[in-house]
Amino acid sequence: MNEERYRKHGFALVPGVFADHEINALLREAKSVFWRQFLSRGYAISTSIHDSNEEVFNALLYRLYDDDFPRFTYCGKQIQHLISLHRLSLDERIVQLLARVGHRFPCIATRPVLYFNHPRLASEPIYSKVEAHQDWRSMQGSLNSVVVWVPLAPLSSEVGPLHVLPGSHLRGLVTSHMEKGFGMVRLSPAEKNDMVPVLPKVGDVLIFSSFLVHQSGENTSDRPRWSCHFRYNDLAEDTFVERGYCHPYVYQPTNELLTPGFPNTEQVKAIFHPGSE
Repeated sequence: MNEERYRKHGFALVPGVFADHEINALLREAKSVFWRQFLSRGYAISTSIHDSNEEVFNALLYRLYDDDFPRFTYCGKQIQHLISLHRLSLDERIVQLLARVGHRFPCIATRPVLYFNHPRLASEPIYSKVEAHQDWRSMQGSLNSVVVWVPLAPLSSEVGPLHVLPGSHLRGLVTSHMEKGFGMVRLSPAEKNDMVPVLPKVGDVLIFSSFLVHQSGENTSDRPRWSCHFRYNDLAEDTFVERGYCHPYVYQPTNELLTPGFPNTEQVKAIFHPGSE
């Protein structure tokens, strides 16, 4: 990685950080979460996701979205907590990249995110394509905070790759308003023309400043854009220390019982004494 180029343009594409099999294993595990629900709904016959090709999987994914949106949403939430996803965000190879961009005391800013974006899987357009925005406004962390963007499947212009505005990080905070957690930025026609697509391959890593203005492309293909996003702060950055390590994220459970009447005593006992009456 060229550190000087990163400082000038606000992003760097680092090739071959991960092996294909490492990324493919994470994607397969994420898909298997949905596959178990396909089986539960009677969509699939085979118990193994290995027996399915991408076209079949995507068709069933769209079907689950249309038939049972709550179940689809719960699957989407569960894949955010995969051990393999969190393990990737802590990988030493990423930690080394953070050091190369100047992090002296790197810290995870918020939980890792695994996205599977497609217009057919979006209840609102912003969940498929996010227009120009900055991530710092939602992070509010260290001034040198970064985002690491990792594709989990091959990208193309049809899948809608990330577009970045080189050098825009040097303008600082230019967010105009918040929308669904995204710090939106208004661009001039000239700035929109200066946006450039970035097409990392599977195994590559895109690292960029949280102040870099970027947006997602339009996915006109028949498959979701699978990717994961990791955010990091630097606990040694002076202004972050002075501001007392501000942390804007709020995690809390719902007070509602999501499955009314569940569980009963017998169901709990059966877990600890399988096969007993």
